[in-house]
Amino acid sequence: MSILDISPLLSSILGLFLGIFIISRTSGLGNDKRIRYVLGVLVFLYAYTAFDYYLLLKVDINSILSGGAYLLYHLTGPLFYYFILLFTKNEFNLKKCLLMLVGYTMLRWGLFLPILEYNTVTDLMATGNTLGIWFWIEMEYILATTINILLLVLGYIKLKNTPVYLDLNASQKLNYKWVKLLIILCIGIQIASGFNTVINTETLDTLEFYAKTETLLFAVFFFVLAYSIMHFPVFAFTGAFEDLPEKTRKKYAKSSLTDSSELFKQIETLVVSKKLYLDYDIKLNTLAHTLDKSVHHISQAINQNANMGFSDFINKYRIEAAKPMLLEPKPNTIFAIALDVGFNSKAAFYTAFRKNTYMTPTEFKKAYKPQ
Repeated sequence: MSILDISPLLSSILGLFLGIFIISRTSGLGNDKRIRYVLGVLVFLYAYTAFDYYLLLKVDINSILSGGAYLLYHLTGPLFYYFILLFTKNEFNLKKCLLMLVGYTMLRWGLFLPILEYNTVTDLMATGNTLGIWFWIEMEYILATTINILLLVLGYIKLKNTPVYLDLNASQKLNYKWVKLLIILCIGIQIASGFNTVINTETLDTLEFYAKTETLLFAVFFFVLAYSIMHFPVFAFTGAFEDLPEKTRKKYAKSSLTDSSELFKQIETLVVSKKLYLDYDIKLNTLAHTLDKSVHHISQAINQNANMGFSDFINKYRIEAAKPMLLEPKPNTIFAIALDVGFNSKAAFYTAFRKNTYMTPTEFKKAYKPQ
């Protein structure tokens, strides 16, 4: 018996314990519990898929009742993208996305109703040569894989373009690089898996080899991904004191910064007088070094007095600087204005503008531009 023979079972057990660990962990990933829950659901989905492969291989590889995880396969991309949005603190319309996902799921499940007419996997696969149901299942799988890959690519772009408001130490930089690299590897695995599925599922023997190798690959992938993400501080994306690990938060809550209002006034004066918000690469460390305070004290003062994290605090000034530019008689393009006030992308500017004004830059121009 080789490691491949038991890899689906071992992978499902590893995934189960890894998911429980992620959800039950009280520190790491910031104060938004949804980040842990979504990552946990992703790992549980992988664990169920591995267990489903085990049943397929060891209980009855010819049973049409196997393969239930395939019905949930299309959730991988949306869940991963949702996780990246939460992880990087990007704004999004959850209700709209959820409605689209439910509609996509219902449509996909409806396509599988004809499968109920077949008694075995062999009978189902035999229809592939005549453009039968197996052929259309493969085509649907390619489409679902393409959508998953697209969402993974968009998630990687979001992660790459989200500014980091903290100078990372060597360990944090390494974990950050690992997270980005692993997403790229996940895209590669999805492409290889999709190609492998189409090529190597023409017989039960090749289907068995595919199930064994894929679960082993994903076991290693999710373990390294979860470790890297759990050790990267979400605090770096927001500068929010509440996103610090609980142990660190408690330590600084009992520190010498008993009254943060005076420090907050110094922060406001520095940011406004030097127009530091126009620097797209501004860091918490910049303020901490200038004011001779700790990074955590700077974050604590902003959170306690402005009721927002460092990123939102800086973006507030950027949006105020952008407003008069938008209302000029012959304004620059919105993208140019976004760059001028310190944003590194048009998307980030739109997100921050809507968050601060409850309207887009275009809507703002129409509402306030003199006639």
